[in-house]
Amino acid sequence: MSWDTLFSLQGHGPYILGAYGVTFALMAWEVLALWRRARRSGRRQEDVGGPARNAERTRR
Repeated sequence: MSWDTLFSLQGHGPYILGAYGVTFALMAWEVLALWRRARRSGRRQEDVGGPARNAERTRR
């Protein structure tokens, strides 16, 4: 298969490659959004649990 054949695909190449591009872009966006949410959630748990854990350690 040559590059010309890949991009032409009987005239439908731009639509097919565009659909793949949008799909991969949305999948990457989803991964980034989940990563950021997990990172933010981890920070909240540390902030909420941090002082209480330190207080328990000093009591012992």
